Amino acid sequence: MHLTEKSYVDDDFADVDLSGEAIEAVSFVDCDFADASLVEVSTRGATFERCRFVGAELYGSGHHGTSFLSCTFERSAWHGATLTGCRLIGSTFTDCRFLPLTIRECDLTLVSLAGAKLPGVDLSGLRMREANLVGANFSGCDLRGADLSGARAERLDLTDADLRGARLDAAAWVGARLAGAVVDVDQAVLFAAAHGLVLTPTEEAPG
Repeated sequence: MHLTEKSYVDDDFADVDLSGEAIEAVSFVDCDFADASLVEVSTRGATFERCRFVGAELYGSGHHGTSFLSCTFERSAWHGATLTGCRLIGSTFTDCRFLPLTIRECDLTLVSLAGAKLPGVDLSGLRMREANLVGANFSGCDLRGADLSGARAERLDLTDADLRGARLDAAAWVGARLAGAVVDVDQAVLFAAAHGLVLTPTEEAPG
């Protein structure tokens, strides 16, 4: 199938084969992509709003400056995909396959990645404000400079992750698993404070 319009509203793309399609500056609103094949699709400046991707195959796809706004991804295959400068605001990912994944300069504000498995992925500099990261596996991830302000981080696995320069609230310092994580001095202070420790200047030994 080849797309011929620049805007689609409430259209049914279930089971459609769009493999290898180049989608540029096309808008999709309330569309259904259940079990669709989007293998190696290339999108640039496209918009998907409130679209459903249940069982969709997006592996090997590349997305540049594309927006996925309040979309639903369930049992979707993303392995080998690349996302650059994309907005995924308010989208939900459930039981999706991600690895390997390349994601750069993207906005994941209000995204739900609860239970997602992303060990070792470079997530540096990403915006994940108020995201649902409950039970996600970010072990060994590069999260330098990422913004996780307001994120739900209960049981978030940050084992061996690099957190230097990342923004995390007190709840994250308490609720996440942090064994072996690399932090900077300011973060170490926040970690201590979040656990109720009282930091005071070192007293000089009596002379």
